[in-house]
This record gives sequence, structure tokens and C-alpha cells, in this order.
Amino acid sequence: MSNALLWVGGLLAGAIVSAVVGIFLGSTLEYLAARTIGAVWRGDEYNVRGRWKSVYSYRSRGNAHVGEQIMQFHQVGRSVYAKNIGGTSPHRHFLKLKIDGSYLTGTWRNVARNANHYGVLQLRITADGTEMIGKWIGFDSNSSIQANNWKLTRQ
Repeated sequence: MSNALLWVGGLLAGAIVSAVVGIFLGSTLEYLAARTIGAVWRGDEYNVRGRWKSVYSYRSRGNAHVGEQIMQFHQVGRSVYAKNIGGTSPHRHFLKLKIDGSYLTGTWRNVARNANHYGVLQLRITADGTEMIGKWIGFDSNSSIQANNWKLTRQ
């Protein structure tokens, strides 16, 4: 009985801490919490933890470009957080996603210096779990809306 009470108490404490972090401290601390807690919390969802090669298409100054970066994914249950940890792209993305079945849906933000790009994306996890393929949409630096492909491959 006491183990069950400790488990429920820990679950409630975790929910409260998560709510406070989300409201007051923002996405950076959410990412750090996912990085710490996600390493030990396993759910029935797809496991997208780890490094992924990110390839996305975009237009800049009228020209088509392909951005490539390496992203680190952390996951707590259905919540997923990812950030750029390298690559050749001038962009540095931060992703905040939710898993629903084989779909990830959420927001992306370019956190590179002087960047003002933000939007949403939806990805579908392939059956073998090695790729996520989808679309992004968002504003460019001229406040025009762009949309294009985004593919991630597990490293």
C-alpha cells in the first residue's frame, strides 16, 4: 500500500512540477526536463529518442534551398523535444511535439541569432521507426508564409 501511495505522490509531484515549468520557465527548461526524465520514463508510444539527421526544403530570397542538421530528440511519454546539435544549415531549430499514434504534431522555431522564423509541422513515423516524413509551414523573415517538406532519419 505504501509503495502505491509513493508512486501516486511522485506522479502528482511530477505533474505539478511539469505544469510550473511549462507556465513559468518556458521551453528551454522543458527540454532539459525531457532530457533528464525522458531517459528513464518509457511509455507505449513510438520511441523517437536519440539523434536524427534533419533535411528540410525552404526558399530564401527567391531561391530554393535544402537545410541539413543533426537534431537530438528527447521524449517523456507523448511529449517530444528536439534541438539542433550540428550540421551545415544556418538554422538552429527547436521542436516541441506530441505523439499521437504514428504522427508527431507541434511547433518549430529557429533559434539562430537574429532569426525570426516560427511555425508548425506534422511528421509521420515510418512503420520501422527509422524515418519521420512530413511538412512544415511557417513565417519567413518577410512575414510571408512558406511550407515545404521535412524528413528526419534516425542516426
